[in-house]
Amino acid sequence: MTNKDNIQKKEGNYKLIRLIPVMLALAFVPLIATVKRYDNGLTGFSWFSNASGSVDIFLYWKGQALILLAFLMMAFLLLSCTEWEWMPQWRAIRKPPVICLLIYFVLATLSALFSEHRNFALTGSYEQWEGLNVILAYVMLFLYISFVLGEEKQVRFLIYALIAGSFIMGLIGTFQYMGMDLFRGDFGQVLMNLMSDTKMKFSFNFADGWVYATLYNPNYVGSYAALVLPVLIAVSLIEWKRIPPVWTLMAMVDSCLMVVTLIGSQSLTGCIGVIAGGLLFLVVRVPVFFRKIGMKKILLVLGVAVVLIAGAAIAFRSQIQYGVNKIFHPTKDTYVTKSLLSTKEGLKVTTVQDESFYVQLTEGDSGTFTVTDENGEALTTVQEEESEGCTIDDSRFSGFVLYPKTVTVSNERAYSGVRIVNPTVSREWTVFLSDGTYKIFNSLGKVDSLREIPAWGFEGAMHFASKRGYLWSRTIPLLKKYLFLGSGPDNFTTIFPNDDYVGKMNMDYDGVTVTKPHNMYFQIWTQTGLLSLIAVLCLVVWYLVKSLRLYWGRTLAGTTEHIGFALMISIFGYMVTGLANDSTVAVAPVFWGLLAVGIAVNEIVEGQKV
Repeated sequence: MTNKDNIQKKEGNYKLIRLIPVMLALAFVPLIATVKRYDNGLTGFSWFSNASGSVDIFLYWKGQALILLAFLMMAFLLLSCTEWEWMPQWRAIRKPPVICLLIYFVLATLSALFSEHRNFALTGSYEQWEGLNVILAYVMLFLYISFVLGEEKQVRFLIYALIAGSFIMGLIGTFQYMGMDLFRGDFGQVLMNLMSDTKMKFSFNFADGWVYATLYNPNYVGSYAALVLPVLIAVSLIEWKRIPPVWTLMAMVDSCLMVVTLIGSQSLTGCIGVIAGGLLFLVVRVPVFFRKIGMKKILLVLGVAVVLIAGAAIAFRSQIQYGVNKIFHPTKDTYVTKSLLSTKEGLKVTTVQDESFYVQLTEGDSGTFTVTDENGEALTTVQEEESEGCTIDDSRFSGFVLYPKTVTVSNERAYSGVRIVNPTVSREWTVFLSDGTYKIFNSLGKVDSLREIPAWGFEGAMHFASKRGYLWSRTIPLLKKYLFLGSGPDNFTTIFPNDDYVGKMNMDYDGVTVTKPHNMYFQIWTQTGLLSLIAVLCLVVWYLVKSLRLYWGRTLAGTTEHIGFALMISIFGYMVTGLANDSTVAVAPVFWGLLAVGIAVNEIVEGQKV
């Protein structure tokens, strides 16, 4: 071997070594599941409990690992500053996505710096851990891939890593679906205690057979599956001569595992994302199918597909029915009380039919209250037998029972109060009068003001898509406030009306802290601003449009072309899941990594085309 050959071999090996941080980000980071105990910093809020200590298993250390890998990527780039010949040229085609990404990062940084809760914005917060430090890691991952990825061999090694990581994920999810949850066993408990000083015993709220893998939430399993399934299927279909058979076989098995994992997660959003990707595949490939294989073979393939889909529908009928009911037959809204509001006229109680009455309490007298209608006319109350409660002698308010109550705050002072009960739906609230203002004594044992909670849309459909109707109805009014800068990364918890005690009680969210809107676009808008959301959308739309132009009607001859086309399907499917799922450090590194890989692969394919 000549000296020139040795140099080329070393350069080739170094190009692959530099991919190690990316491979770990795509394959290893999503698999991390170990405990982190921390101070949540939320005890000062009336809608949060007095418990300052919280535990995270599936998110915090994923973020920390990604940040560490980002520093490693930065180090590789600094070491390579004098060796630009090893990097792909900075082509003009890369400028639009990089500009969009940098705009997003600048706006996210400004949003964090001006955030009311800067500590959450910078380092992440309760149950999310996607602060500015993690966003910076996403940006670094994207830029690093843009610098170092320029050859088909590099692309294949990244895909191998993705296959390996998703294979483990698929195994974990499949075993969970079969009732053999790794994390409920001794070995899983050991894994989760790796970063803990003292051994902890963990239990999960998920029913046996419900898949969450290592991604914290079954919804995130859906987002992950939408990202990786198209790539796995593409590798399964590539000719064996182009990819080692072991990886092809693993991709085939992995595809099956991920389908089972997706179904076991019961993530309708994930299924919709996968279906949306399949529809895009058909739209783009139909011209090629007609030209290449003819109508008869197309009909044969469609027939086989129909049989397989019908078989899956029968085999997983209960899961599919559960998902369909989320959208088309959601649980009906059965609540009676719509709102409670402190006014000069008294405590205003509004029903779901928008009828209101007022309760007037007497300061210092726990046994006296009067009830009037909106016109100030007195309403007759009827004492219940064998109870201190009374009903209102008016058909509009027949669903209410009122109980006089003495409320003691901090074991210091007693206040005149009333317990408002909707017995037909098992809902109740305790309100008291303090210095002329009606306040609520919530289920956490804290006192809070009663304010008007802005809401928009989903009237009578709060249970739509697993209560997303409620979450979106409270999130939409927040959007107008964050057109330029958002509330700060990871600050949705602090701006969502978690003090909506009536709405949350009606949704069985009483005592629950809402930390995310279940919509990635609302999440970005409210946290880093509308302009940052536009920047992200411009980046993704630019990539998808360029990919459509590149692969429309094109015969996929090489490995890189197959992978590039599959990545387009993956990114599109993930963006569809974003309509009802959030960005999370459990899955987002895979998204940002594959998006950057997709852009780089398109450049390689265009170079081959030339």
